[in-house]
Amino acid sequence: MLIKQERDRMIRHWIAAFSVITTRFCLTAWVGGAALFVITSVAEQTSPEFDSVIRDQLATIRFPLYYLFGAVMLTTAMAGGLVAIGTTAGSLKRRLRFVVLFTLLSALCAMADYFWIYRPLQTLIVPPGQTRTQQFITLHTRSRHANEVHITLALIAAILANAPVKTKTTERASVQQ
Repeated sequence: MLIKQERDRMIRHWIAAFSVITTRFCLTAWVGGAALFVITSVAEQTSPEFDSVIRDQLATIRFPLYYLFGAVMLTTAMAGGLVAIGTTAGSLKRRLRFVVLFTLLSALCAMADYFWIYRPLQTLIVPPGQTRTQQFITLHTRSRHANEVHITLALIAAILANAPVKTKTTERASVQQ
């Protein structure tokens, strides 16, 4: 009986550790990936080497992949966070609740951006090379703001997920010093 309880405790520990690592990795990968995407996209869109047709084609190729990668990373981070909440205790569990909340808010914002802003925006650049209308400029500005909000929420979640957590051992060590 004691061996079974110890085995169950070890399994729970490894599930919790894997879930926390998964959440941390996915949030960090998403924020880093989004930053890299923005940097390269701005460089392409402002480069004099590309005409408006090529810029539009690049946008229609890259942005669906951007949103797909974000959806996979945020969904996986949220799932890992939920499993971690169920398998951890104390201050880590409380913090993970906020991580999942910020991740959920980020995902909802990204989803709203994709369906209500990006998809209508994409129809304005297909076929490529069209003149930028006021509707395009308005949607583009909204998409930029939505992305700023959802990446900021994901960054907050990543910081919370990756920040060190005080455990009983570290609390005892700091009291002894």
